[in-house]
Amino acid sequence: MTLQLDIASALALTPGTTSPAPGVGANTETLTSAPFAHELRQHVRTALERAARPDYPAWLGHIESAAACTQPIRLHGNLATIDTRTGEILTVRHTSTLPDGVIYKACGNRRHTVCPACATTYQHDAYHLVRAGLVGGKTIPGTVRTHLAVFATLTAPSFGPVHTRDVRRCACRDKTRCTCRPAPCHARRDAPTCPHGRPLACWQRHAVGDEQLGRPLCTDCYDHAHHVVWNHHAGELWRRTKQHAERHLNQLARQRGLPRVRLSHGKAAEYQARGAVHFHILLRLDGVDPGQPEVIIPPPDGITVDDITAAVTLAAATIAYTTPAHPEMPGGWPIAWGGQHEIRPITLSASGDALDDQAVAAYLAKYSTKGTEATGHTSRRLTADTIDLYANPTGTHPERLIAAAWNLGHTPEWRGLRRWAHMLGFGGHFLTKARRYSVTFGSIREQRAAYRRAHALNRGQPGTEGHSEIARFQRQAVLDTETEETTLVVGFLTYAGTGWHSTGDQLLANTAAAQARERTRAGREELAHHQACSSSTPLAA
Repeated sequence: MTLQLDIASALALTPGTTSPAPGVGANTETLTSAPFAHELRQHVRTALERAARPDYPAWLGHIESAAACTQPIRLHGNLATIDTRTGEILTVRHTSTLPDGVIYKACGNRRHTVCPACATTYQHDAYHLVRAGLVGGKTIPGTVRTHLAVFATLTAPSFGPVHTRDVRRCACRDKTRCTCRPAPCHARRDAPTCPHGRPLACWQRHAVGDEQLGRPLCTDCYDHAHHVVWNHHAGELWRRTKQHAERHLNQLARQRGLPRVRLSHGKAAEYQARGAVHFHILLRLDGVDPGQPEVIIPPPDGITVDDITAAVTLAAATIAYTTPAHPEMPGGWPIAWGGQHEIRPITLSASGDALDDQAVAAYLAKYSTKGTEATGHTSRRLTADTIDLYANPTGTHPERLIAAAWNLGHTPEWRGLRRWAHMLGFGGHFLTKARRYSVTFGSIREQRAAYRRAHALNRGQPGTEGHSEIARFQRQAVLDTETEETTLVVGFLTYAGTGWHSTGDQLLANTAAAQARERTRAGREELAHHQACSSSTPLAA
């Protein structure tokens, strides 16, 4: 949880108080008990002691890049300044001369439940990465705007009946907040029972967020082993599916006398409530230049969106294979897609059944920061010492999935299931892309680092006190055209720990980060206003 609180309000909390202090809010009665108030006052005193130090401004500048992180990485060691023209080491500085004697680095975790700030940064990067592959920019040619593209959702097969929320016709834009009336979960006239005596019917109309959603009607009948094996092989299933769809399109191109084509994709994985992953996939049709295969060129005329949809549909329906043998399943497990899939065209503006580029980019970016939270399970990588805390062959549905992954992973050929038992067998990345689809996360991070250097340089520019944020945005354009830096700072650093030294430090750092975000937002709005007023459009009048 990110700590951010008004210090004056926190100091007003006293043991035994039954009403919130001014500025704290109306939902703090539970936070004003004597034990919590005492602990809170201790944290605030620590924060005030830090703020009273003469090196406090230097400390704030030092931790700025990791200020919003919940669990920053602390590094210590030597920092060497090197002349890039001669290779000469100009100076060597140890981190002991810096505030706290360490360098703080944001953890960079992509999951919102672990670190909201770093996950938000990752989500923004993912949005720009995905959208650049649709409209161009960031070294991707703008001609990709003319390429045909579809958005597909492929799901896992059934491993046993589970409680669902079936809405036949949903008119809600936000499916996570759907208020439509669902159909009964599993309505059956005969009301049968399973071999374990449990009913295989459910007449409830489950609401959004119902704890029963995704849980098997009978946990003993559910095939948990097949479930985790399918998760483990989902990435390979997608590779074969895309390969089949691309071959089908090239066969179609040859029949029509057209040159070769290529499918470039961006893909996000998401857990369903039952614990099975499904894929949201953006597929863009590109042409292929035999002399320059790395270049992104428009596809030839003659292939339509319907052709792409038919190729992906055919591949999803026909591609299937069997896993290698396992001691508990000598014949292997069948791996194939489920019967539910959806494929929709993408346009540059929403129209009819088509999706626009911004919506698709936002979808994939949102899914990329999720994990197993939808199943009710969250943990880090499991070991022999911690597996008993989360796995139980006769426990809840998530516990049985973890136990199945751990038990099946005892053989060397299947040890990957134990490595990814905390992810219910799925070991792939949550956001992947084809090499030629778009830019990389690394290039986007390099741009952010250059922007932060511009910010640091701009803080020392004269005349920027009154409009620091506007000046910083204007200064960035100038820095982008400047010559290459002549010095390079190389760190010889080792791991020193994780987290802030104290909760008071975290309180100050997160509050400073929140204020910086607010100043940045205000600066952008003011800059947009200045640009609008200086333009010759009717808006300026």
